[in-house]
Amino acid sequence: MKETSTRIERLKDDILNGPIIKTLLVLGWPVIISNALQMLYNLVDTYWLGKIGKVAVSAPTVGFPVVFLLISFGFGFSIAGVSLVSQHTGAGSSENANRAAGQVISFMLVSSIVLGGIGYGIAPELLQTLMGVPEDVFPKALVYIRIIFAGLPLMFVFFGFRSLIRGIGDMITPMLVTGASVIVNMFLDPVLIFGLGILPGMGVAGAAVATVLSRGAASVLAIYLLFSGRLEIHLHFRHLILKLRWVKQILKIGLPSAIGQAGTAVGSVLLMGLISRLGVVAVSAYGIGQRIIRLLNVAIWGLASPLTTMIGQNIGAENESRASTIAKRAYTLSFSTLVILALFVFLLRRPLFRVFIDDPDVVETGARFLSIFLWSIPFFGLFRLTSSVFRGSGHTRPPMVMSLIRLIPLRVGVSYLLAFGVAGINLGSDGIWLGLFTSNFVVGIMAFGWFLTGTWKGRTIKEEEPEETASKNLKDTTEAPDLSGSSVD
Repeated sequence: MKETSTRIERLKDDILNGPIIKTLLVLGWPVIISNALQMLYNLVDTYWLGKIGKVAVSAPTVGFPVVFLLISFGFGFSIAGVSLVSQHTGAGSSENANRAAGQVISFMLVSSIVLGGIGYGIAPELLQTLMGVPEDVFPKALVYIRIIFAGLPLMFVFFGFRSLIRGIGDMITPMLVTGASVIVNMFLDPVLIFGLGILPGMGVAGAAVATVLSRGAASVLAIYLLFSGRLEIHLHFRHLILKLRWVKQILKIGLPSAIGQAGTAVGSVLLMGLISRLGVVAVSAYGIGQRIIRLLNVAIWGLASPLTTMIGQNIGAENESRASTIAKRAYTLSFSTLVILALFVFLLRRPLFRVFIDDPDVVETGARFLSIFLWSIPFFGLFRLTSSVFRGSGHTRPPMVMSLIRLIPLRVGVSYLLAFGVAGINLGSDGIWLGLFTSNFVVGIMAFGWFLTGTWKGRTIKEEEPEETASKNLKDTTEAPDLSGSSVD
């Protein structure tokens, strides 16, 4: 514990005063590993369900957009956690950081119960009306997503924990907890899917239960760590009692992010519908191409989360000049790295596709996809890092606006116009790829321009006095203290 505390204190000093690029990289590598571990959840499920058959594999696949639509709110509200904790940490207000953490955990628990109940109830309509799931897949898909919705509180608690701990600059603890959860899932998947001894096989339902239980194990460990005093955030039960002032802050910061994430889910569903209309070759090329593109996105993952933390803590410390310098250094590092990686993938685009499939039509269509879309990835990096800057300082409406513009009118709208012969243009799959390029390029430029306006600067936190000080003041003055403007050091 002492070693961890020393490491975090050293990181806090580096975030506020140390070398920028080195600190970004030190904070970034655990995030990269965490994201890679997250991807193992789906890979492990797919591997074992593939042993049953294509219907079993299809059930989680078709159900995921529906699940993502609701869990996107969890991702969004967790942004409030990293923003509030990082700013209070930068301001030197450890007690307020603890209060913020407790309020975020309670809020996410309550909201997950509500959303999970709604999702469980309307799951059949979502699958049949929104997704048009085939009849042979529908029963298994319904069982799968209902189990996931029932376990939504466990998932939300873990999302909250991960963001809160990253807010203080600790990227390693969430990585270790995620790793433990993945190991539990890898063990439970075959046991619950196929059965063991007297335990009967559950098939697709077993994969869902394994996911919920492994997330549950992570959430139990997270709660233990938050209350144990082993981390820089130390919760007490009094911190969990929801207060209107804090709820307003969480909603102000988290709701725009949640809407933006939900827009991402809707946009993905609509885009997949357009690509499906072009046939199996386009779908296969896009699916494989996206897997290759995710390798480039590792560079973005490794900078986005650390940037949110560093911006939040420096804004909390009222050091706007350093925050601006940090962002500009991150932009330069991200853009140059992504250009180099895009060039590398462009030169190897056909061999990379042949690793996944031998079909010459898919390889050629996929190579065309990469030739067009690759060059927008550096601009997607600008958009993603700008979102991190605004979220770190608690100004989450601009990222929401940019995300919705990128996905609905640009990505889906332009793709439709170019691909399906509207206004005399009929470019087929090239129209989709150009739509994808346009969405990243335009919003990347827009995002950088929005950053330059400086509207992201300025703290969004409100300080409170420590409880013992407030009680003393109340006793001495017989008046309620003004909690809105006092400073805690």
